[in-house]
Amino acid sequence: MNREKAEKISQRVVELLEQKRIERKITKLQISQETGISRTAITLMVSKRNSPTLRTLMMVASSVGVDLKEIIAKAEKSIN
Repeated sequence: MNREKAEKISQRVVELLEQKRIERKITKLQISQETGISRTAITLMVSKRNSPTLRTLMMVASSVGVDLKEIIAKAEKSIN
């Protein structure tokens, strides 16, 4: 996998996590308080101005209540 494809998948994962967050009516403040990730960092991640680490994605997925493996699989499928 090349860097470009990996970046597209990562961005799609963030988009899917954001969709789930909104569907479940979870605020960025709630995620921030639960994970210790600043609201600014979350906003930068969602606006594609910052690439999240795997650790960050894991914490956000847990806070939103989704399985990150499933989200990654969906992201990969949508990119291919």
